[in-house]
Amino acid sequence: MYGLALGGGGSRGAYEAGALLALTELEIPIGAITGTSIGALNGAAYLMGDIDFLLNLWRSLDRGAIISFDAKTIPEVIKRRGFSFNVLLDMMDNVFDENKIRDNPIDFGVVTYNVTTREPVVVFKDDIPQGSLLSFVAASANHPSFERYVIDGEEYIDGAIYDNIPIQPLYHKGYRKIIAINLHTINDLRPLAGPYELIEISTRENLGPVMFPNPKTIERNITLGYLDTLRAFKRLKGHHYYFRHLEDFGLLSSLSASEIKVLKEDFTPLFWKNTLAQYENNLGADYSIMLAALEITAEELRIDNTKIYANQGELLSEVFDVIQKVALDELQFNYIDGIIFRDLSQNAFAALGLASPKKAIANLFIKILQNRIIGEVK
Repeated sequence: MYGLALGGGGSRGAYEAGALLALTELEIPIGAITGTSIGALNGAAYLMGDIDFLLNLWRSLDRGAIISFDAKTIPEVIKRRGFSFNVLLDMMDNVFDENKIRDNPIDFGVVTYNVTTREPVVVFKDDIPQGSLLSFVAASANHPSFERYVIDGEEYIDGAIYDNIPIQPLYHKGYRKIIAINLHTINDLRPLAGPYELIEISTRENLGPVMFPNPKTIERNITLGYLDTLRAFKRLKGHHYYFRHLEDFGLLSSLSASEIKVLKEDFTPLFWKNTLAQYENNLGADYSIMLAALEITAEELRIDNTKIYANQGELLSEVFDVIQKVALDELQFNYIDGIIFRDLSQNAFAALGLASPKKAIANLFIKILQNRIIGEVK
């Protein structure tokens, strides 16, 4: 049985909705959920008992779904001690049901901060008086830019200032297998590792702004959360892209001695280490220079990374499609992006490696493919 810690991150929380969808499909057993800020809201919505409820809630949001802009000037906002919190409170009143959350067998805890007493507050649903559970969820999500939220005469703000990814409350509850969803905000100051088995679900992408959701970003973040969770549980492979399987492809085979010699002439060891280290770390036993170069080239060619590829050959096929369109003048790149298709001198190539390492790798990858294809034709 796992404990699940949902981190804070405002409108980036759509990523957590996608992760919860994947956990549901994988039938991962969850015994308790803790949440901070948007994580508390997501946890409460999930415990309503229907994953579609959570997904539809996110898909209904837009830029005005969190903050009310009825204050016309900055002084008004300061005088009121923040933006109005009423939009979010009204939404919670309309769609959340405390009894459903309490009746769910999964335990639930939230993190907030009591400004009046200057103390952090970590409470689970059995410790919260009947009728006040959603108040503590709201307190946890009360971003410092909002008006202060009051419970029984005491002011509360976002729990992220204390613990943005609440793993420790789960540990203290006895959980030794913990899933943590990290939305990568500036408040992620505590180390996540500890004396427990940890599965961290996090993105390698920019999830967008914290405060202002928009439908396109929400849908993308739901997809990324879903895919990253499948990868975290070893259902998918890859670093920047997602593959069901990694298979042997001749064009992506290990570098030959002559190819390695060329690389050593064109790149310094430090270049390779700095550029490819994250691929080596994240791919682990699956790592190869050619797989990393394939992903880097696809990224530079702006090939979609929010879908599942059967294997790296399917992604390679899309790379070839783009190369062919460029060759036939059916697709245009600006000069800076298009330089990956150019035949560069050694000095120009070295300069590109310093200015834009990924473009240099993409340029070299395309040349290696070309040479391998020509070699096969011979």
